[in-house]
Amino acid sequence: MQTTQKIDLLKAGMQSNSIQIALGVMLLFACSQIQIPLKPVPITLQTLAVMLIGLTYKPRQAFEVVCSYLLLGAVGAPVFSQFSGGYASFFGPTGGFFAGFLVAAPLTAWLFSKFTQKTWGTIFVSCAVGQTIIYILGVSWLANFIGFEPAIKAGVLPFILPGVVKTVILASIIKVLRGALQR
Repeated sequence: MQTTQKIDLLKAGMQSNSIQIALGVMLLFACSQIQIPLKPVPITLQTLAVMLIGLTYKPRQAFEVVCSYLLLGAVGAPVFSQFSGGYASFFGPTGGFFAGFLVAAPLTAWLFSKFTQKTWGTIFVSCAVGQTIIYILGVSWLANFIGFEPAIKAGVLPFILPGVVKTVILASIIKVLRGALQR
């Protein structure tokens, strides 16, 4: 293969990766705006987006998507819930959940890639592990503001049922789509 052909393939690959990252960031942004406003942590569809990214991207790409989203928010782009942004968001009650997103998306992608059978159960397990990471990091940080027991009550308990529902719906949709694409 000639050098110019290699460069052209490299450029095409970089453009494709950039488009995939941009699409993932847009998904996170859109899902962060759909919310039930609870205090101190609202219920949003961000975790659904993080899990979807984990199920459909490679681990490195999943990390790059979430990192890009968080960097946009850190510099003040209004990408977080209620069109907020700024680095102060990382030091508030929801900061641990953002850290959880950064760990959960690539971990979910890595775990899902290890399953040879892409069944409804493996999708569900991958998402459940990712959500557990988000809860652990989120509550650990939230506890600095309101104490551990209140953090569990405010940062986990209201999210369990919606998290299970989101995971069941996501696993079902992914399973149907994978089946349709394999035909």
